[in-house]
Amino acid sequence: MKKLLTALFIITGLAASAQAVIIGADAGYLLDSEEEYLSARLGFEFKATEKASHQLEVEIGYSAAKESGLKADLLPVTLNYRLQLPGSGKLGYFVGAGAGFARTTIDGVSIVGPVRLRDTTLALQGFAGLTYQAGPSTTLNLGAKYIWIDDANFAGSTVEVGDDVALQAGFTFRF
Repeated sequence: MKKLLTALFIITGLAASAQAVIIGADAGYLLDSEEEYLSARLGFEFKATEKASHQLEVEIGYSAAKESGLKADLLPVTLNYRLQLPGSGKLGYFVGAGAGFARTTIDGVSIVGPVRLRDTTLALQGFAGLTYQAGPSTTLNLGAKYIWIDDANFAGSTVEVGDDVALQAGFTFRF
């Protein structure tokens, strides 16, 4: 939690001197896991020209799964670089990458009662997609995100968290 708060304070400080503050949210579907994936972003545009917008953002994602009496929660937090490019008319493109950490939690029941196992590991992602300028400060987006999370260690056992691809739709507000 301290890492997250530190990153948010850094982003907030940098956003004060930025050209624009950006917030966004996406809802999507993980193809391999067959689960929903939600994410929210807070960042700033640090350089903008007619040909490109360079953005730095903190993103928090969330996905949950239930299987065989176990519940698993995945909470990746990444610092992303996003490049947004104009296309023709109101259409545009974006590409980016991020690195951070993922908190993996597994809840279940054992012979001795409820069990909660947690681990924090490295998380990496890359993303790309299309944008549609819906208004002067509102952008709609549609894209794909590749997410890789390092193996988690629970009670001495290594569990492969792995990678997945999310198809996402969302919006971005620029202030």
